[in-house]
Amino acid sequence: MTVLTPYSKRQNTPRATSPLIIQIGFNRCGTLSFHRMMKDNGIPALHWQEPGGRNVAQTMLNNLSFGRKPFDGFDGVLAFSDIAFLNGQIMIEGGRLFRTLHAAYPDAYFFFNTRDKSDWIASRAAHANGTFLKRFCKMSGLDEADAKAAWGEMFDQHTAEVQSYFATATARFLRFDLDHDGPEKIADWLAPDYTIDTAHWGHYNKNSRSRDMRVLEGQGALG
Repeated sequence: MTVLTPYSKRQNTPRATSPLIIQIGFNRCGTLSFHRMMKDNGIPALHWQEPGGRNVAQTMLNNLSFGRKPFDGFDGVLAFSDIAFLNGQIMIEGGRLFRTLHAAYPDAYFFFNTRDKSDWIASRAAHANGTFLKRFCKMSGLDEADAKAAWGEMFDQHTAEVQSYFATATARFLRFDLDHDGPEKIADWLAPDYTIDTAHWGHYNKNSRSRDMRVLEGQGALG
């Protein structure tokens, strides 16, 4: 399910100078739908981790600790989604580093995917048969009720900070509401650099067995 897409796909012929496309919203907000649409339109895309096992969020933090750019080492990849990691010891929400990402890649497209907060909390709590919530509780020391409350606070804080920052920043920014917006909004936004066929948009990972198995194996997938 986590696939690095080769260059030889359909309409787009990416160049070394093509701008990155970076998803900065949370998981359970259409991240896999976004990834699949990028991939199926011929844009080299990476969702959560490489086929060989390197997690994007962990690698990003490692790069930053060495003074490198966040996505150094992901040669050829143009679209990044599900930049996150969770196990019983640590949680990484890569989208929270949107300021660092914008500073490193000022010409990138920043995709802020969102949805109704209550539905998002419920979706996260149910993800991977509830094991995502259990691992978050173990990591944070919170019970389930307090964990959901913490998610709600994080959702509000991230939304406010992202919108405030990009309201004045010189940036290619899109707020995409999964409940109200259609894929044509993404296609129009990316049109200066990419040709997007919206027929490749779909809803994925509502109950994905393979993702659940990775969670049960402790690999930290978020969804």
